[in-house]
Amino acid sequence: MSSYRIQIRSEGKHYDGIIDAQDDVSALRQFGKKLTNGEIEAKDEVLYSPQRIFITYEELKNGTTKASIGEASVGVQVGESSVTTGQSND
Repeated sequence: MSSYRIQIRSEGKHYDGIIDAQDDVSALRQFGKKLTNGEIEAKDEVLYSPQRIFITYEELKNGTTKASIGEASVGVQVGESSVTTGQSND
């Protein structure tokens, strides 16, 4: 059994949930049932076109994703800079 994170953006709404299932098809079906039963609630989505539908899913390892979008901040530097300015070695 695996965990799947499924997200749907449709008609200006965002639906997001984690489903435990044998495979991705079963996970999508279970997600649909939870939507119908009201177990997954919609949040307003302002960044995506309300005329389009986006459905994404990912298999989670150990119940979590590798990417943590919420932890990054603007201006984060990755790696070492190759050129520095305004510093003197005197």
